[in-house]
Amino acid sequence: MEKNKITQLFGIRYPIIQAGMVWCSGWRLASAVSNSGGLGLIGAGSMHPETLRDHIKKCKMATGKPFGVNIPLMYPQIEEIMQIVMDEKVAIVFTSAGNPKTWTAKLKAEGIIVAHVVSGSKFALKCVEAGVDAVVAEGFEAGG
Repeated sequence: MEKNKITQLFGIRYPIIQAGMVWCSGWRLASAVSNSGGLGLIGAGSMHPETLRDHIKKCKMATGKPFGVNIPLMYPQIEEIMQIVMDEKVAIVFTSAGNPKTWTAKLKAEGIIVAHVVSGSKFALKCVEAGVDAVVAEGFEAGG
């Protein structure tokens, strides 16, 4: 497959990114997508912090390919979740539901690729100002 900006940024074979959906995007789905050449995402939105750590470790064992974690920034234990992501050396983080400026610089300082999910162009511009590596546009209903 021909390389493009998405495949190059995330180190994947196909420009396919699996949504980090609450309740159903755990390590099994994320590793299966990554092993198939796309980018699998673990959905942290419904996970207790230590459950997330467990999913990250299992995903690492199940795939040697890139995968990421999707984190809603309004998460009640956001500090602990972000520390786990940094401690576990997750390479890619997708953030949503909050101001990307809050965590982007800290994550990027750890060498993490940061994408932020938005529902409109006004928010996309804020992502650019915050320095994210990629912006994901979704509908206002945020179906994932």
